[in-house]
Amino acid sequence: MKLDRNSWETRAAYVVGQAMQNASWTTCRRTGWWFGLLLFKSLKKRRQVAIHNVRLAFPTLNEVAARQIARRSVQNAAMTLFEFMHMASASPREISDYVAWDGFEHISGALEKGRGAILLTAHLGNWELMGAVVAQSFPLTVVARPTSNVGMQNHILRVREHAGLTVISKHESARAALELLKKNQILGILPDQYAGPTALLLPFFGHPTRMVSAVARLAIISGAPIIPTFSTRRHPWLADGRIVARVSPGYSIENDSKRRKEFVREGTLHTIRDLENIISRYPDQWLWLHRRWRAKDLQNH
Repeated sequence: MKLDRNSWETRAAYVVGQAMQNASWTTCRRTGWWFGLLLFKSLKKRRQVAIHNVRLAFPTLNEVAARQIARRSVQNAAMTLFEFMHMASASPREISDYVAWDGFEHISGALEKGRGAILLTAHLGNWELMGAVVAQSFPLTVVARPTSNVGMQNHILRVREHAGLTVISKHESARAALELLKKNQILGILPDQYAGPTALLLPFFGHPTRMVSAVARLAIISGAPIIPTFSTRRHPWLADGRIVARVSPGYSIENDSKRRKEFVREGTLHTIRDLENIISRYPDQWLWLHRRWRAKDLQNH
């Protein structure tokens, strides 16, 4: 029987995943480092997108520097992928030993207010491992975009469930998210990717693009504070490469029904500044491969 592309992808992920489950974190990192290098060299169009994005965000960089950041970004993403595969069998102790925390008390302090907390994070470092460690101490639900490959999606969900994470689709209504916050739980959102043609058009690294406003909207309606929480990888990646999760003090967004659009915009701009600050510090650990800026948005601004 001839297998379609989705079936091949699922089988390949299963075979490689089995190998990574039995490997060490170091082996996962090293395998991902080389695999990421292979991807960067072979995916010409995506490589060009990544380099273009880096130079758009950091116009003072030359071609060589932008290419290096783009390459290391792909390698970090591949390392994250292989570490995620290992999460399927990793014990809670093994995960917690691999991730160090700075500012964990900001999450506890936010929950003391009884309105839940919104973890603002990004596709930076290893966001999956960071979420797994948070879930060891607090009920955590993350908003994620489902993949089109059902087999792969089911595997991803099983790994996240093994790590104690609950997932809701980004396509679900806001009601599910608000119910979680009402129960004084934590909602993790990654608003750093392109939000779709109808989303707010706002500057990101000085260039207009469509940004997710759900973080600000949910914070306004629920009264939950926004807690910027980002993971980064220690240097040198191959010798160490473990994850450090940094939690910043939270902030709230004022709720005024007569000025809600204004507050949503201002709150979203605040989240954008949080994203820009952390990405500027660790540009080679963010996911530059996706089409973050679209020609139509840039031309019509």
